[in-house]
Amino acid sequence: MSTSPPPPCPVSGTAFCKSCRFAKCLAVGMQKEIVQKGREGYGRRDKEKDSMAVVPSPSHFTVNRQGLPVLDTIVETYKQLENVRLCVHEGPGISAKRPPKPVNYQETIACFFKEYYLVGDWLSHCFPEFGSMQVDQKDFLHRNFYLQFVVLEGGFFSVNHKRSDIRYLPSGDYIDCVHPETYYYDPEGLQPMTSDEAVQMFASSFQSYRRNVTHPMLREKADRFEFLALTGIALFDADLEYISEETAATCRKVRLKIQKEMLKYYASTMSTEMASVRLANLISIIPSLHRATRRFLEDIELSHVLKAYAVDAKFYDNCLPKFGNLL
Repeated sequence: MSTSPPPPCPVSGTAFCKSCRFAKCLAVGMQKEIVQKGREGYGRRDKEKDSMAVVPSPSHFTVNRQGLPVLDTIVETYKQLENVRLCVHEGPGISAKRPPKPVNYQETIACFFKEYYLVGDWLSHCFPEFGSMQVDQKDFLHRNFYLQFVVLEGGFFSVNHKRSDIRYLPSGDYIDCVHPETYYYDPEGLQPMTSDEAVQMFASSFQSYRRNVTHPMLREKADRFEFLALTGIALFDADLEYISEETAATCRKVRLKIQKEMLKYYASTMSTEMASVRLANLISIIPSLHRATRRFLEDIELSHVLKAYAVDAKFYDNCLPKFGNLL
């Protein structure tokens, strides 16, 4: 009996490729650390580094293109992440991107769960300092960072689309913030409260995200370099509980590098004084990001207490910080 050939990868156009297979494994929670050594990840292996590290292929990874070693690496590997997302969220054999659609809370959390492992792997590509940390230190940083990244990237998507009435997800779908009852719609009818009751209790959080992160990013017209610089600053939190002194020192070192490169980035288009003002305006988003993310986490905790609209247990247990640890 004949078998059908594997469907083509939507990125490469070839048969369902190693990149897509690896990305899908990460998206469902595979622990990269336990994969047999010598296996390939979704990019080209750097044999001189950790045998489990995965680096993008040369076509997507060009360090120092603009003389900004940290920021340029983040930008180039983020492009690779965007390509991998096509495989993960669109699925194999999809020749054209489907139109975006509004999603409910279950679909949103399913997307975030897939993204958690992809983003963790991406961080190791961006930052050798992160990739070389002990597993427990990476876990502390990643858990503390991930919801911040979700909120921050949502703001960046709003800048790209020039609208804040909906929140785009990495999958391309979106949350309708004007009609939040669609987000809290329960297709299985199992929730103890109605979608209207959920809107009254939780939907004000969307205003918090917009006020604290989306609107400042729209006002500043934050570009990709700036969004990804804020990503690095948010990740390397030197004041996070339970990280070692060595990790805290690394965090301060990487943050300083990013800030210096941002000043260098601005130097080509504005005066030194205006570059400093611009950098200060962007960094001022970080405390607001912490507030918005805390609100996000509070909603998740409250929904679990009420046993209503609770996130998936795997996402809750594996992807979130301990409540008291988030700034």
